[in-house]
Amino acid sequence: MIDYEAMAAHIVLLHKEKKARGHDIWRVIFDPQLQPKLFETKYAQYLNKNIHFLKTQSWVRHDEHYHIDFDIPCK
Repeated sequence: MIDYEAMAAHIVLLHKEKKARGHDIWRVIFDPQLQPKLFETKYAQYLNKNIHFLKTQSWVRHDEHYHIDFDIPCK
């Protein structure tokens, strides 16, 4: 069972922490068929405004986990 509320909270917290350090999240990879459940949480408005989710199916299934790609330049 996926705890969408906790997942959404984790993504929001990671985003806020990265922004505080001058970086961002590039994208979140999570099964597109399961993404609507994230937007039923209390974090939906924040996610919609600030986070880019990959809308197509990834090369690897991501139904039991998600990946977050950060936008941090190499030195």
